[in-house]
Amino acid sequence: MRDLFTVSQVSRSCGISRATILRLEDKGLLTPARVDEQNGYRYYDNRNVSQIMQIQLFLELGMSYDDILLYYRTGGSSRELLRRAEARLLVMNRIYQEIRLRVENQETLSFEFITLPRYVCFTRRFRGTTVEDRYWAMCRLYHEAVERGYRLLASQPLFLINRRDDFIQASFEETEVEFTCCIPLEPKCAPEGATVFPPCRAFSCLFHGSYSRRADVFNAFGEKIRELGLRPAGDVRTLALVAPYTGRSISEDCYLTRLAVPVEEST
Repeated sequence: MRDLFTVSQVSRSCGISRATILRLEDKGLLTPARVDEQNGYRYYDNRNVSQIMQIQLFLELGMSYDDILLYYRTGGSSRELLRRAEARLLVMNRIYQEIRLRVENQETLSFEFITLPRYVCFTRRFRGTTVEDRYWAMCRLYHEAVERGYRLLASQPLFLINRRDDFIQASFEETEVEFTCCIPLEPKCAPEGATVFPPCRAFSCLFHGSYSRRADVFNAFGEKIRELGLRPAGDVRTLALVAPYTGRSISEDCYLTRLAVPVEEST
């Protein structure tokens, strides 16, 4: 027993409670090196301790218990686990960009190619002219989604699909147009009839600043699309990385918005 540790020693060394250690065992993530058959006492070895430390790191990185179990069952070679890690990376990168732009506190435009993930959404079409029109339309639809008990997806932003292409010719104007409000839902819990958007390659413009410059941003985006000779393969999406009705405490000058247009793949 000299080479083994008690649960109290492991708890103290790893900085977690005894209950947490037992929970890891219940979930199949940890097997004690030895269990005394007479009194049920558990004993752990160096491998157990290092595994607990690795599990703690995985949890801090946002992995779920199911993710970690899949990691161990497949020796870390699961394609599904890779897909989940990529999705988390996209979310963390978005959060990083938000914080960086606000810390630098400069009005900026940046362009890049991105991959839009698969979305399952509660959607509805509206018509309107102003930013306020879009704001209230999204507010109403969001309220309805919650009222219906739909499972909202925290990892993806709300977005609008704008059925317009005038910005491609740098002639964007605030005029009445049709747009679709999209509320991303947890795919496994989405109702029948939810709108599915497949993953796609897109060209993106990230904008940090007030919505008052909306026309200038759209036109600059269109100019860049023409400059690169890109061929849009769908309507432009406006992703509200901080939705105005949930970010009222944030100055309008610090809003962060991404425009994204699906584009044809290069041949």
